[in-house]
Amino acid sequence: MNLSLNKHSSEPLYIQIFEQLKELIQQGVLPEDYKLPTIRVLASSLDVNNVTVINAYKLLEDHKLIYKKVGSGSYVLPMEEKLNIGNAISDDREELEYDYNGEEGYIDFATASPDPRLFPMKDFKAAINDVIERDGGKAFMYLDSRGYLPLRGSIASYLSHKAIEVGPEDVYIISGAQQGIDIIAKALLTNGDYVFVESPTYTGAASVFKSRGARIVEIPLLNDGPDMKELEKLLQVIKPKFMYIMPNFQNPTGCSYSERKKKHLMLLSKKYNLLIVEDDYAGDLSYTEKAAVPLKAYDKMDHVIYIKSFSKIFMPGLRVAFLIIPENIKKTIASAKYMTDISTSGFMQRVLDLYLNRNILDDHIKYMKKEYGLRYFEAVRASKKYLRGAMFNQPNGGLNLWIKLPEKVNSSELYEACKKNKVLITMGTVFLKGQEGEQYIRLSFAGVDVPEITRGIAIMGNAIEEIKESAD
Repeated sequence: MNLSLNKHSSEPLYIQIFEQLKELIQQGVLPEDYKLPTIRVLASSLDVNNVTVINAYKLLEDHKLIYKKVGSGSYVLPMEEKLNIGNAISDDREELEYDYNGEEGYIDFATASPDPRLFPMKDFKAAINDVIERDGGKAFMYLDSRGYLPLRGSIASYLSHKAIEVGPEDVYIISGAQQGIDIIAKALLTNGDYVFVESPTYTGAASVFKSRGARIVEIPLLNDGPDMKELEKLLQVIKPKFMYIMPNFQNPTGCSYSERKKKHLMLLSKKYNLLIVEDDYAGDLSYTEKAAVPLKAYDKMDHVIYIKSFSKIFMPGLRVAFLIIPENIKKTIASAKYMTDISTSGFMQRVLDLYLNRNILDDHIKYMKKEYGLRYFEAVRASKKYLRGAMFNQPNGGLNLWIKLPEKVNSSELYEACKKNKVLITMGTVFLKGQEGEQYIRLSFAGVDVPEITRGIAIMGNAIEEIKESAD
């Protein structure tokens, strides 16, 4: 490196070093993974003190131009395309709720919202009346920003059955999981920070991270969880603010992490001091005898932020969810929560607390698992029968099937063909870029009853055959 400093300039010396190294890196003169001189060597060659070089290197690191290897030194960061840095796919259609009221006869496999006919209206009315009788006007007062203390205690007890040991002081009530994602982003992210996500992932989360200026790094998702070799390779060169994941019945793929990968991920979390955000949006919906164990249950180092919503098993419009926050960032997250939303609906919190204490929620979860299980198994059966040439893994839980289409069929064309026949699906391009996304569709069965699942998938199968014929 041929660096020159003007010691009579008003520009600080560390800025001069930073600007020259930045230009050499951006022009490719210093290639990726090039090891920079040690602080002592560069300081000596430029006749400056060590602090000047330390400040220059710190600025390069802040601008995501170099990275540090502990005990080894500073290296030039690889170019973005080699780090699998993605522009998160964002299509509002993925989260749109289609309200056809049954009048137009649409079969809607696009929305993952629960079937409102399954809502426990009788029990809910009774719980509302009981809360009003018991608490009167107090039920409608503002609460502590952290949430209704009895509910936080009930949730701590509920989590103990999932092998997560926390106290009421660790639980923060929020207005839905999406608000939790937004609060975490607001509290932790600054422009240029890296966030690791699964690929594909939930676009609603990725869009929030991007809105805070984050750079999304995609980790390929395999049938049993992330590609761990790729993850560690990236962790060696990038220090992300956190990694956002859905370890059980992931959206959109439906895949669940194996126990081996959950344990491996926690080892990497310890090794690289990696903060993990776990979104447990569908962990209660396992259709086998094997329960889905949250990653948080393996978290002995307090490295996992746990987000849990009841929207898929209860009523989405109630907007009650919660966060479990590691001790070292509690104040930061709590402050962001207060600025976002002083208090989540106290009345709904009291109602949910009643549900938990009376085991009504447990009974309702069993009922929902039975109902969704029937829909899941029919979706699997019908897909195997009618979607000839398509491939998918059976997740045994959750609300989606992630289907790879036959050759010569793309998701955009299939979407249009199905829509003409009043069947709605979600295109893979919502979750994956370009041609890769065109190979997939997401089929959500939560809001469709069994006979309509059969009929809708049969229509989809006919559309696939017509597309294949026209392509020959």
